[in-house]
Amino acid sequence: MAHNTPLRYHFKDKHLWFDISVLAVLFVCAAYFPILKIVPLIATLELFSFFSFHLLAKQSRFQLQGFLGGFISSTAVFMQILNDNKFSSTSERNLLLTMLFAVCAMLLECLLIIFFLSEKLPFIYYLPFITQLVFFAIAILYISRSASSRFDNNHVVDVTLDIDILNDHPIIWKNVARLSILIFAIISVMHFIGSELGLSRGISTLIVSFFEAHAILASVMTEWSLQSQNIDLMQLFFIILLGNTISKSYLALKASNLTQKWFFVSLMLASLVTSICVTFVKYLVISVPFLLF
Repeated sequence: MAHNTPLRYHFKDKHLWFDISVLAVLFVCAAYFPILKIVPLIATLELFSFFSFHLLAKQSRFQLQGFLGGFISSTAVFMQILNDNKFSSTSERNLLLTMLFAVCAMLLECLLIIFFLSEKLPFIYYLPFITQLVFFAIAILYISRSASSRFDNNHVVDVTLDIDILNDHPIIWKNVARLSILIFAIISVMHFIGSELGLSRGISTLIVSFFEAHAILASVMTEWSLQSQNIDLMQLFFIILLGNTISKSYLALKASNLTQKWFFVSLMLASLVTSICVTFVKYLVISVPFLLF
C-alpha cells in the first residue's frame, strides 16, 4: 500500500494541527453536552486509523488493510473483498484473515465506545466483546500458522490490492458527520419503531445491528447515558453481537470470492456462544457469593 504523502509531511501541514484543534474543542463541548460525545469519539477513531495507516500499513499485508478498514466499516470491508472481482485471485487464507481482522477492529471499536460513553461500567459489560476479540485473535493465529492446504488454493495472491475505503487524510470530517448523523438517526428510528410500530427495544436493536454493529452500539450507549434506568445494557449487547453474527455470516454465505464459507460461519457462531458462556460463568462467580450470604 502506498501513501500519498509521508507522515512527516503531515506534521508540517496546518491541516493536521487544525483537525487536532477541532477535535480538542469537540471534547470540551462533549463534557458539557453528553449527547455529543459520539462526535469526538468518531473523529478520534478516524485519527487513529490515519496514524495506523502510515505507521503500519506500508509494510503490511492485505489483512492489515482489513483491520484498518474495519474501524471505518467492517460491513463495507466484507462487501468489497467478498464480491469485488479484483479480489477474486486473493487466496482463501488472506480473505479469511482480512475478514477476521475487520471483525477484530469492529470489536475493539465497540470496547472504545463503551469505555468512552459510559461512566465506570463493571468489567462484566466489556467481557462479551473481549471474549470474542480473544477468540478471533486465536483463530487468526491458527489460520496464519496452519500448514494445511485447506486455506490455500492455486490462485496467485496479489498483495498490491488496496481496500478502497482507506484514505490518506488525518480526519475526514465528512465521514465523522455522516456516521454521527447516522447514529442520531438510529436513535430516532428506534424510538419510532418502539412507539409507532410497537416493537420492543430488543427487536429494533437487532434489526439495526444487521447493518453496522458499532453504530447501533454507539446509539444504545448514547441513549443509555441519558436514561440508564430504562435500558438493560447486557441484553442489548448480546442482541448487537447476535445481529453482527447473522449479518457477517449472511455476507460470507452469499460471497462470490470465498469457498470456506461454512468454516467462517462456524467461527462466528462459536465466538458468540463462547462469549455468552464466559459472561454467564463470570456472572455466576459474582452473584453466587451474595446469594449464599
